[in-house]
Amino acid sequence: MSAFDKELAFARDLAIRAGDVLMRYFRTDFAVEMKGWADPVTVADRESETLIRDEIRRHFPGDGVDGEEQGSQPGTSGRLWLVDPLDGTADFAAGLPIFAVVLTMIEVSDPSCALLNVTYDPVRRELFHAVRGGGAYLDDRPIRTSASDDLAGALVHLHFSNQRAIWESSLELARRITTVAPHARNIGSTAIAQAYVAAGRLDAHVKVASGRFDVVGGNLLISEAGGVVTDLDGQPWRHGGSLLAAGPALYPRLVQITRGLAVPRR
Repeated sequence: MSAFDKELAFARDLAIRAGDVLMRYFRTDFAVEMKGWADPVTVADRESETLIRDEIRRHFPGDGVDGEEQGSQPGTSGRLWLVDPLDGTADFAAGLPIFAVVLTMIEVSDPSCALLNVTYDPVRRELFHAVRGGGAYLDDRPIRTSASDDLAGALVHLHFSNQRAIWESSLELARRITTVAPHARNIGSTAIAQAYVAAGRLDAHVKVASGRFDVVGGNLLISEAGGVVTDLDGQPWRHGGSLLAAGPALYPRLVQITRGLAVPRR
């Protein structure tokens, strides 16, 4: 028995239900709105988040909720649920089957470290989860990060920011990585990339800037799967900062490449 068995069972069930909402809309005719440059939103994002928020308030009324589409509602318990109802909206809107529902529980006093994460891929019906100190799992099977230290053959996930101010830094990071690891990828969903690093399907994930809805929980998955998570300089990860997540053998080689990248102030 873990300290969060009830919360984990709840989050797993809810993520699947929210994924069913997304699949009802996937590859149908719906409008795509733009919240900002390269930042789309759809009716599926909003309906999924509404379901999640309503269920959290019903089952854990003292907990706060912070969702990507509807903002933050504080609670009284000292816990906060981070909700990304549809990570990979651009993929989803284009009919590309790579997106996820992400539910992460944190302590308000320690917002960079997750207590629990569920990341659900509704297309493949794959459910990743982790509880702090309890390991990482895919459909109840333990997962581990890659043990490889081979840069030349590594699959490193790159992210091209939707923030214009750091676009050039993202391109420079891509140049550095692909010089030594030419099999880089960008699958369009940060949450799926994080889960794939945890499962050893990707060797690493690098970002110039990272939010928390689709990263904090994935960081827990990766660390519980034996990986290393820091910023690009090898310092502790923080919300809004850069990200370097990798298996323990590859990490020391990658941080030598990413360290010192200039990132303009936003």
